[in-house]
Amino acid sequence: MSEIPTEQITHWQVDYQDGRIPRDVAFPHAWRQDLELSEEGPVFYRTELKVPKNNVVLRFWGVSYQAQVFIDGQLQQVHEGMWDMFEVPLREFRGRSVQVEVRVVKNGGPTFPVKDVLSGFLPFVFHTFGGIYKRVEMGPALAAKPSSAQDDDKIYFRGLLHWGWYPDLGHQNPSSELIRKEVLAAKSLGFNTVKFCLWVPPHEYLEILQEEGMHAWLELPLWDPTGDAEKQASMVAEIERIVLQYRHHASIRIWTVGCELSQSTPPELRSMLVQLVRNLTGCSLVKDNSGGAEMYGGDLREFGTFDDFHPYCETPFYPEVLDSLLPGPRESKRVLLGEFNDIDAHRDLPRIEDRLPYWASALRELNDQGVRWQHDLPRIMRECRFVHEPRANRHAGLMESSRQKALFVRKTVQEMVRARSEIEGYVITGWRDTPISTAGFFDDWGSARYRPEEVLPWNGECVVFPIPIRRPPWINGGNRAGYLDPFVFFSGQVFVRLGVHSEKALLSGLTWQIVESAGNIVHRGCESLREVPAMVSTEVAQISWTAPPGEYALEVRFGETSNRWPITVFEKYQPNWPVTSAIARRLGVAGGEERGLIGVGLEPAINEWIQEGGRGIVFLEEEGTLPMPFWRESAYEFLDDDFWAHVPFRDRWDRFWGIAPDCAIDMSWLESKGLGGGEILMNRIDVRTYAEHPMIVRLNDTILTTLRPWGGLGAQPAQYKLNPSGHVLLASLIDVLGGA
Repeated sequence: MSEIPTEQITHWQVDYQDGRIPRDVAFPHAWRQDLELSEEGPVFYRTELKVPKNNVVLRFWGVSYQAQVFIDGQLQQVHEGMWDMFEVPLREFRGRSVQVEVRVVKNGGPTFPVKDVLSGFLPFVFHTFGGIYKRVEMGPALAAKPSSAQDDDKIYFRGLLHWGWYPDLGHQNPSSELIRKEVLAAKSLGFNTVKFCLWVPPHEYLEILQEEGMHAWLELPLWDPTGDAEKQASMVAEIERIVLQYRHHASIRIWTVGCELSQSTPPELRSMLVQLVRNLTGCSLVKDNSGGAEMYGGDLREFGTFDDFHPYCETPFYPEVLDSLLPGPRESKRVLLGEFNDIDAHRDLPRIEDRLPYWASALRELNDQGVRWQHDLPRIMRECRFVHEPRANRHAGLMESSRQKALFVRKTVQEMVRARSEIEGYVITGWRDTPISTAGFFDDWGSARYRPEEVLPWNGECVVFPIPIRRPPWINGGNRAGYLDPFVFFSGQVFVRLGVHSEKALLSGLTWQIVESAGNIVHRGCESLREVPAMVSTEVAQISWTAPPGEYALEVRFGETSNRWPITVFEKYQPNWPVTSAIARRLGVAGGEERGLIGVGLEPAINEWIQEGGRGIVFLEEEGTLPMPFWRESAYEFLDDDFWAHVPFRDRWDRFWGIAPDCAIDMSWLESKGLGGGEILMNRIDVRTYAEHPMIVRLNDTILTTLRPWGGLGAQPAQYKLNPSGHVLLASLIDVLGGA
C-alpha cells in the first residue's frame, strides 16, 4: 500500500464578523491589529477541502486559544489549549468536498482569562494573541512518539532566557529561517542552551537546536495561575498533552513545570506534576517550580531532581546571595540558576518614535495594558526628553554608557558564578528587549547588543575568574565578612588570585601581563602547569607586583581562553577638612584645617553651613534619600564635563564598585530644607520608567551625594581605610571645591 501524503492547507479566508467582507489570509495567521487588542473573538476561518478516499485527519498544530471546528456546518470538535496539536477525524467525509469553518476565541478576554488557562508569560510582556498561528495539514493520524530522554552527562548549561516575544510576527511561531538565525546568534555568544520561559516553541526550534549541538530547557507555561481546582485540573490535562507531544525531542535536557509559583499552586499539585513529567519523559532534570518557594513564597515544600533559583540582586550582593543558595548540608542536588543577572539598558527611543511600532502606541486598541503590571512606554514616548531632543540630551552617549555598564555587570556576575563549582549552570535574562524590559542580549529590532569578543571570555566553555581577596574588618569588638576591591588598589602591592572553571578537564599554565594605559607591558609572568578538573573551580595563579598610581589592565590566557580586567592604582588620602562626629566613625579620620566641612546627613549645623555659603561635602545615607538600585534598571548622565575631568569616575563602572550606593537624592526633601535649585552632576535614569533622580548635586560650594566612600554594601570594601575608590572620591571632591 502506498504511503498517504500529507497536504498543507494554506488557502483560508478570515471573517471578523464586523461587516467587512471575508478576506484571504496567509498562514500561519494571528489577527493582530485587524481587531482591537482586547477583542477575544470569535473570529471565523473558512476553507474548502477535497477529502481523499483514504482515512485522514485534519491536523492543527496550534490555535490560540479555543478552536471550534465545523465541517459542512456540523460541530466536529472543540479544542482548548494554544500549545498542543490536535486532530479532527475526516473518516465520514472521505471522497467529498467539504466546507471547514474554525471559530477561534483567544485567551485574555472574559471567556478565558489569562490566569485561568495556560497562557504563559507573553500576556505580561505585551498581550495575548489569537488565530490559527501554526500550520494546518491533512494526512494520516500521527502516532504518539516515545520519549528520548538523555543520560545525565553533567552538561554545564549556559542558557539564555527566551520569552517568545516576536513583535514582527504577532505570535509565537517563528519560521525555520528565523529560528536558525536566532540559534546561531546565541551560539556565537557562547550560549549552549535556550530556556523557553513559559511558552512552548514549534517543534522545528527543538530540531534545529539538536542539529546545532545545543540544548533546550522547556518550562511549561504555568505562571501565577488561578487557585480554582477545576481550572487547575484542566491545566494538568493540557500539560500532559504537551509533554506527550514534545518528549521525543532529544534536545530537551531540562523540564520545569512552572515558574515562580507561590500561594496558588498547592504542593500536592506540584508534586504530582513533577512525577507526571518524569514518568512521561524519563528526564533526569525535572523541577516543579523554577525560582523556588524559598525565593518566591508559598508552601516551602519543593519537588524535583535539582535546585533552581532566580537571584535578581544588586551586583555587590551577588557573592553572599549566591553563597546562601549553595546546598551545604541539604540533600545533594544539582544547583541551576533558572534565570538571573538581568541588567536593563537605555533603549533607542528616537528610533521607536520614528517607526511607531504598535507595542509602544498610546492607542488602547493597539496596546491595551491587559494584565501587565508595567505599561510605561506610551507615557515615555509622549513625555521623555530623550525622545524629543535626543541630540541635546546626549542620547547616543547614554545608550553606549548603559551598554558598557551592562557588560560590566554581566561579566562580573558570571565570573562569580563560575567561581562556585556547586552551581552547574545558569540562564541569563534575557533574549530580546520587550515592552517591559531592556535586559536583552538583542535589542528591540533583534540586533545584537554585544559582540562575541565582549561575551565569550565570561560565557564560554572555559572561564578565568578573579578570586576575591578577603579582608574581614574588626568592627565593634569582632570580625565581620569583608573583601578588598577587585579592581582598584592602593599604591604598593597589587595582589590578584585567579581561578579557572572549565567544562572539560584541562592541563595548562596561565600566562599574564600588566599593560599600562599607553599600551606598554610593565610586568608579565608565566605560571606552572595546572590540571583543572572538569566543572571544578580551581585556583591557578597568585599574581603580585608593586605598582605606582596609574591605570593598567591585567590580561591573562589559560589554554585557549583569555580574559581581561581593568586595574587602577591610587594613593591613600587623608582629608584635611574637619569632619562631623557622625562621619568621623565612617571615615576613621579627624580632619584638619578649617577649609571646609565633611558631614553625613543634613543636621541643622550643616544645613546652616550650606545656606551661609560654606564649602562642604555632605554624604546622604538615609534621611533625604530614596531607595533604589545603583546597578539594576538604570543608566547615568554625567553632567558638567569640567567636574568629571577632576573626578575620575565617569563611565568607570569598575571604580564605582566600592562606592556605589543603594539610594538616590530626594530633591523634594532638599527643597523642603530650603536647599532647592542645586546643579545635578550625576543623574540616575530609570530605564524602565524614565524617572530621574540625582546621585550628586552641587549647591553653591557644597556637594551632596549618596555615594559611599566607606563602602560596606555586599562585597564592597567594608571601611574607608580599605577602600581605594573611596579615597579618590573624597580627594577629588575636595579638589573640585578648591580645598585640596
